[in-house]
Amino acid sequence: MSQLLSAIFKPDGREEAERAKFLSRMFGIFSEKIVSLWCDDERSPYQDIGRPTIKTSTTDRGYTLDFTLRERKTDAVYVAEMKCEIEYQSFRYFILTNAEQLKHHRKPAFNVFLRSARPSEDLQAWVCKQKTPFAGAILIWGAVSPSGRMSAIQEFGLRDALSLDEMSRDLISWKCQRYEGLLSERRAWSNQLFDGLLSSASVGEAE
Repeated sequence: MSQLLSAIFKPDGREEAERAKFLSRMFGIFSEKIVSLWCDDERSPYQDIGRPTIKTSTTDRGYTLDFTLRERKTDAVYVAEMKCEIEYQSFRYFILTNAEQLKHHRKPAFNVFLRSARPSEDLQAWVCKQKTPFAGAILIWGAVSPSGRMSAIQEFGLRDALSLDEMSRDLISWKCQRYEGLLSERRAWSNQLFDGLLSSASVGEAE
């Protein structure tokens, strides 16, 4: 398994807990965009076609998930949900190592997502206001071990368990200019914030 994200957040460094918390929150602001860029690249096995709303026959309420992924080779459609908890509970859910980690997500939307892994007549997906047949569900996690992927697939019937770690590595190897542009833009914004705060501090000292 890649150590790209682990090298950034350093989950074993207890003395850097505050730094990890700060970085993981910052990463969470734009991490969905990484998935979108990965799906936009024709080398990705999946294409994102919009956010799905899952409706059940037992309630009038719909549950909106993060992505609808269409497999490029088969045109099969899968609803997808992303969970990227990096430093939460001392990195307990950072790397998917077994299916039990999914069970701490108990909100109705995630339960409907897990049910969608095995489609039934009482579940309907709507994408861009169009009823869209789907073949199952795909999980997106921060980082995924091979055993964790297999465990989640076997336990819940998922089509796949993807990771932001692998997507980032792919975008780097593909030399994706949009990915580089995204990160350069966010870095510039962060620098503007801190440079501005430092400038304000200097102004205060001068006064």
